[in-house]
Amino acid sequence: MENIGGNALVTREVNINLVRRVLKEKQQATKREIAETTGLSVVTVATVLQHLVKYNEVLESGLISSSGGRPAQQYTYNEEFVLALIVYPYETEGCTFIHGTIVNLSGKSMYETNVQVELVNLQSFEQIIDHCISLYASIQALGFGLPGAEYDGKMIVSDYESLLGISVTGHFRTRYQKPVVMENDVNAAVIGFCRRTQVAVDASIVYLYFPEKFPPGAGIYLNGKLYRGRRSFAGEIANIPLGIAWGEAALLDSSELLSEAIAKLTVTICSVLNPDAVVLYGSFLTMDHIHELTQRCSTQLPASAMPKLLLSEDFAADYREGMIVQTLSTLEPEIHLIKYDSIGGNR
Repeated sequence: MENIGGNALVTREVNINLVRRVLKEKQQATKREIAETTGLSVVTVATVLQHLVKYNEVLESGLISSSGGRPAQQYTYNEEFVLALIVYPYETEGCTFIHGTIVNLSGKSMYETNVQVELVNLQSFEQIIDHCISLYASIQALGFGLPGAEYDGKMIVSDYESLLGISVTGHFRTRYQKPVVMENDVNAAVIGFCRRTQVAVDASIVYLYFPEKFPPGAGIYLNGKLYRGRRSFAGEIANIPLGIAWGEAALLDSSELLSEAIAKLTVTICSVLNPDAVVLYGSFLTMDHIHELTQRCSTQLPASAMPKLLLSEDFAADYREGMIVQTLSTLEPEIHLIKYDSIGGNR
């Protein structure tokens, strides 16, 4: 017989998490429905619900008729119990802005703001964060979308020189005493694209982003998981020595040269990673480019290695959705029971 390790406090937290997840999935349910779904007893579910209602994480949402008995109380998960704040810089018409959006636990936007800044640095983020927290005290997680990578507590790659060598996540964890996640913009975009388009859970997708002013970057999603590499450097594809002058006007002005360059990059990536699909985004890219790239790549790759080439028409939507997913994940409890075999080893 297998025994379940863990004290009463851990078991209680696991039960709370089970009830929490059922209500998030079903949106509303009765005690009996929750018990049937989780396998917990009705008495245990009632105790958990009493706790969650007390702290306003779950709301009583009215009575429904039941066959042959008293009306049953329905319960709804309070999606505004805690909130998350996501901030990221962007450029438009030669100006730099920082965007902030506050979302509830379902990812719905509660508030948005855009502030023009002269410099992207810690202080420019603090200005927005302080303002948002003053409006919504229930903000409990912070997400930063930044082009670059952080390793060993410091930014090792960044489009913004003022952030290089700085511990962005460490600074804000200390200042605000909240969970903080920082995600590369293209990493967030590939997560967001996969969520928005509901790709298979074990899919492998590479997202190629071609900004107008900076070299391209890639988000790598392998077998259903984001791949960052050993030091969070995976996806810095501009460093691949292909002899391509990324960002130069001559390349952007020539459809022929641009298609040739992107095809060369795509073939290189597919030869190494063999993804199911390659998603491309650039404000200058159209479906005509996708058709031409498909032709070019199919002449250089065997049919078994040829991925689907897809065009994303909304990088901002992909980026935002990915940041929401990553930031809200910091609010998900990671509590599990551990099963032990008869000789005491965990399984």
